[in-house]
Amino acid sequence: GDIMYQTTIKSDKRFHSLSEGYGAPVELFGYTEDGETPMSLVNIALASCVTMCLQSYFAKYQGIEELAIQVDSSYEEGHFTLAIHLPEDLILKNEQELLAFVDNFCRVKKLFREDIQVDISLAK
Repeated sequence: GDIMYQTTIKSDKRFHSLSEGYGAPVELFGYTEDGETPMSLVNIALASCVTMCLQSYFAKYQGIEELAIQVDSSYEEGHFTLAIHLPEDLILKNEQELLAFVDNFCRVKKLFREDIQVDISLAK
């Protein structure tokens, strides 16, 4: 079943908040030059979820428990673009299967409205 997530956000001034939830508090700002913002956190959440799905895929289908993966993600006006960087020596058996697995299991991506574009591809 679904897990319930909860948090408490405390704010002392405009464009500044601090979370109280799981692990270390997360401090957020209104502008990226000051630190992470609510939108940058959404970008982090999506890229992290995709990365965890990738790790799950390789563990489940290729028996690889530890893998150095990097995902670069950017967001601009309703469009997320993610580039997956896998180790050069890794043999990927089926790229389409991998991307379909991510599409099927990424819970963060599933939260987005249908008009939000999410393009995920392997960096060449």
